[in-house]
Amino acid sequence: MKIDLAKINNFGRSPKSKTDPATENSVDSVVDEAEELARAERAQWGLRQVWTTRLLKAGILAALGAGTVALILVVFGSSPTPNLTDNATADTTDVDTIGQAKAGDLARQFVVAWLQAARGNEQELDHFVSGNPSLPTAPLFAATDPAVASIDYEQTSRTYAVTVSVSVRAATDANAPTVRRYFQVPVVVTETGVRAAALPAAVAEPSTSIDVKLGYKYRVANHPIATSAHEFLSAMLTGNGEVARYLTPGVSIAPIVPAPYRSVAITDVYSSEDLSTASASAPLPDGDVVRLLVTAAQKVTEVDSVSGQYALTLTSRGGRWEVSAIDATPLYPPAAPRTPPSATTTPTSTTPSAGAPESASSDSGQLPASSESGQTPALSVPTAGDVPLFSPSGTDPHLSGR
Repeated sequence: MKIDLAKINNFGRSPKSKTDPATENSVDSVVDEAEELARAERAQWGLRQVWTTRLLKAGILAALGAGTVALILVVFGSSPTPNLTDNATADTTDVDTIGQAKAGDLARQFVVAWLQAARGNEQELDHFVSGNPSLPTAPLFAATDPAVASIDYEQTSRTYAVTVSVSVRAATDANAPTVRRYFQVPVVVTETGVRAAALPAAVAEPSTSIDVKLGYKYRVANHPIATSAHEFLSAMLTGNGEVARYLTPGVSIAPIVPAPYRSVAITDVYSSEDLSTASASAPLPDGDVVRLLVTAAQKVTEVDSVSGQYALTLTSRGGRWEVSAIDATPLYPPAAPRTPPSATTTPTSTTPSAGAPESASSDSGQLPASSESGQTPALSVPTAGDVPLFSPSGTDPHLSGR
């Protein structure tokens, strides 16, 4: 038996197709073209990767360069917004509430200890200031109720100039009159502590002789807006009624609990608008806003009452007046333009005094007869700015003649 070794070696292999040489040559050429195309595509892809990498590197370098330039501009003060930066820094450094609190606390303690000190208390004063001050043989003053009147900060010396007010009387006489005196103390505050730089220096009290004028130009009497203000104050101060029913929707004002007064009576009302031109019974356009200064007699006991003044903003809605706010500050008149004096101008009326607003021509002190709308005629009230909050004598101008 003959064994065909060729068949055994070729077992499992695909038999070669018998093709002519021309066909084999065409197949080889097709394979070569495909390989060339593949190599070309691989070359193009590699080139794109190279350029992409280069562009990424260039972008990263540009970003690093821009950041370096910006850092240099900030360090050398060439920021495009120096004013905003400077202002923010100045505001932050000028207001140091912790430093002010420390300086004020030390100044208050120091002034009281210094006023009441005597020989033998040198060590106590050494807690506040260096040196060896001369002290009396016995305490000369009794000092109570110290308070910080003002604090100024000196940027150059980094020192707080604290003015302290304190009630002082003679130490040897408990019945001696007590006066309010003012002392200025320079205080240095650092990260390690706080200390006075010198002994207290007596200074004058702040002047109170300034002229404060308000912008309430018209006196109100027998008008629904005054009634609304009265009902609101009564509810808030005496607990008589609900405060919410007198407020503009969306406004929240809480009553005082417990109520501090037995009753409230309105003694005077001034408004920012002339209400005499509209009838009290006519419907009000919604959204009208009027600001009032209300003076009230607030009864504490059956026989005694105290006066109070409330700056209110009222808004009309649905034919009635509602309280929109208790103003934190009263209304001030707008600044009048300055006009050069004229030699030919002759005044036609006298200027009201700094006391009560010119509301009556008689000496009886009674209010003039109001118009049907409840507004004092415009000619009998001062012009804008002639109604001071306080007169130089300290009397209430809105209560004069009462």
